[in-house]
Amino acid sequence: MAEGSPTSLLHLSITRWIADNFYLCEGCTIPRWLLYEMYIENFSSNDNDKVNSATFGKLIRLVFPGLGTRRLGTRGCARYHYDGIAIKKDSSFYGRYCFLLSQKNYRSADACSSGDAAGYESNSKRKGTVIQIANEYNSHCQDILQVVKMQELDKVEDCITSFWKSLQPEKIAFICLPDICQLFKCYDRYLFKEMDNILLGDFLEEVSVQYLKSIRMFSKNVKLWLLNALEELPMPLQTSKSKEVTVFIKRLRRKTDLSNMAKTMRIVLNNNSKVTVLISDLNAVIGQGLLDVPGNLFQKKYGNPDELQNNTEIKCLNDLLSSLAHSTDIRVLLSCVSSNLQAFVIQPSRNKQEFRKLAADFQLRWNFLLSAVGKAMTLNYADSFGSWHLLNLLLLDYVAHVFQSYIEEEEEEGDESFCVTQQSDQPVLWVYEPSYFGGYFTEEEPQAKAPQSTLISLMLNQSDIRLSNVYSEF
Repeated sequence: MAEGSPTSLLHLSITRWIADNFYLCEGCTIPRWLLYEMYIENFSSNDNDKVNSATFGKLIRLVFPGLGTRRLGTRGCARYHYDGIAIKKDSSFYGRYCFLLSQKNYRSADACSSGDAAGYESNSKRKGTVIQIANEYNSHCQDILQVVKMQELDKVEDCITSFWKSLQPEKIAFICLPDICQLFKCYDRYLFKEMDNILLGDFLEEVSVQYLKSIRMFSKNVKLWLLNALEELPMPLQTSKSKEVTVFIKRLRRKTDLSNMAKTMRIVLNNNSKVTVLISDLNAVIGQGLLDVPGNLFQKKYGNPDELQNNTEIKCLNDLLSSLAHSTDIRVLLSCVSSNLQAFVIQPSRNKQEFRKLAADFQLRWNFLLSAVGKAMTLNYADSFGSWHLLNLLLLDYVAHVFQSYIEEEEEEGDESFCVTQQSDQPVLWVYEPSYFGGYFTEEEPQAKAPQSTLISLMLNQSDIRLSNVYSEF
């Protein structure tokens, strides 16, 4: 087997998975079928990326040399077990492991974690508490969205304070458990996203300066309100809530900044003579080789106009100029920039790490290019320098906004909808389908057709937790 071959890499990933989630434990056993089933569930769905049970057994013994095998169970129901290993209780697969044990009715004679599995089965009271807390938090989210929709932003503080201050100590302890924190994190992401859409879904929409100021003030206050309400609660809960509200605030502030700049830029774009002069000056700066771009960033200084066309950032700027020559609609201009970002940065990225590298590289070059254009206009006493300065600010912030928004979306989508977390007492496994906030305020559709989200625990045949029981669509 050649070093670095697909097969060796696959085997390496499997052995790492085994070592990360299991450990030697004298007197403990794990059913062979269960361990293999967990492997099948959690690796690629492509059959070419999986190994058969025999090969999997060899890889286990590669991680745990000398591992024994025992045949356990009643006559007619006995199965082979790996003898001397156990799953780590901090493994993200611990909840799934316990559930599989409980489903197959394994008892204390069969596996070391059967006590956890039995507790997992008898968790109905605990689930009832989760449902109650989730329903209460659902109502809390609805209250916030309602006052935001009514533009009564000052009342959000009362909503936040009344909910968190009214919680009983036993519920607070429950909410601070890792899996419940994860659940609330999913609620918060969609709550804040919907608040963002209500307040400033489209930053290019014409709104008053006073309205933008009120949103800006709200973004300053909402985190303070939340942290004040949580000040006496456990730190893990404060940390989780603070992280999500911070993302929301940053996104809202980016959009208010862009809205302000777009409002100012429209004044320039509505003046045909200013647009004509701006296009002429930009063509002169780019076409006549007046740009002095730092050589260590662009490898060399471009004096030949033909060479400029091969540069991604120059191409983006030239495409913007072509759009500006045909349309002064700011939506058209920014759509042109966005399309190029998709083509040159986002689509070529094969993973998150590559995207971050390409985006950082593009943004650095883009910022230096726009600075070089401003410098050339200054040195050549261009009449449109003021207009360019406004456009320059808008373009810098818009590119940063597109990249940051993409990162946020990827992080949200990257969070597994099938969440497994462990707790100190008994594990809980949730299947989370966050679809309920889509089209929340599409009031023309009947309530019966409203999309619903379902939070399903492994204790099946219980009622779902919904976030759509008040408004026509969530």
